[in-house]
Amino acid sequence: MWRDEQKLTGAECARCGWVVSDRASFCPWCGRDFYEPGVSSELPLIAPKGFKFDAKCDHGCGGGVQYPMTYCPWCGKQQSWNEERIFEGTCPRCERGVDDWMDTCPWCGEDATGRDLIAPALREVRRLLKVTGIANWGYRILLRPGVSGVDPRYPKVVELEQRYVIEPRRRDEIPWTMLVGLIAHELGHSFLFHNWAWTRTLRFQRTFGSVDKAYRAMDDTWVYFQRRHVAIAPPDHVSAYAAKHPQEDFAETFRFYVTRRRRLRELFAELGRKRKGVKVFEKFLLIHDYVRSLRGWT
Repeated sequence: MWRDEQKLTGAECARCGWVVSDRASFCPWCGRDFYEPGVSSELPLIAPKGFKFDAKCDHGCGGGVQYPMTYCPWCGKQQSWNEERIFEGTCPRCERGVDDWMDTCPWCGEDATGRDLIAPALREVRRLLKVTGIANWGYRILLRPGVSGVDPRYPKVVELEQRYVIEPRRRDEIPWTMLVGLIAHELGHSFLFHNWAWTRTLRFQRTFGSVDKAYRAMDDTWVYFQRRHVAIAPPDHVSAYAAKHPQEDFAETFRFYVTRRRRLRELFAELGRKRKGVKVFEKFLLIHDYVRSLRGWT
């Protein structure tokens, strides 16, 4: 609650308890009408005592509003705010601004990350990582509008396109296996960026190539992330998507390594049946050896 603890206005809304001005006609937080003749201002004020002036009323009543007022205190009409420059993302439920470190949305009180909407898939991915022997490197999964991905500047923040989950018309079309695969793929990017020094080693570059290669726009082929079996073509990659770029090659190989629970004997048998090139075997062995080295295994 934003109460009048510092006695700036000497008034609080009887409904929501937030600080208000007696000179106003409406509570700017819950919209309650508390107009009092002779007390409330007959003319809209720009900045009454205890409040700052951040913008004029959206509806042109002449009054001033302070961020993040939901309603104009003078005409009672709902206000809108452009929060793109204030917050790092938006809440998947109320679409108000939130920062990546927030667990609870300050506007609606729901999960600001959206992880509660994909809990079954997250539990499965965490289980697979544990079985695979990959320790949590501090990654943070968030549902956000836009494109699924990981910013190299913030390698631990993994963003998933929220429309795959929260749009009712699509919910029944998205199997959990696809979400598990998508999350594992994006975690592959996060793992790679988090261990970027590894990409400079001779063995890594010989196996996956240069991850600094120019990155061109990718087509939207996320639907294939639900596949648990390696594709027949191309011969030197686990999937067609992996052939797009060395970074995607690693993320896709990482996805198969995790979702197949690092069962290399079984996986290599499948690679042999599908006549995969030696380079594909080397990719899985590279990841396997590196994961073991992180855990101190020999």
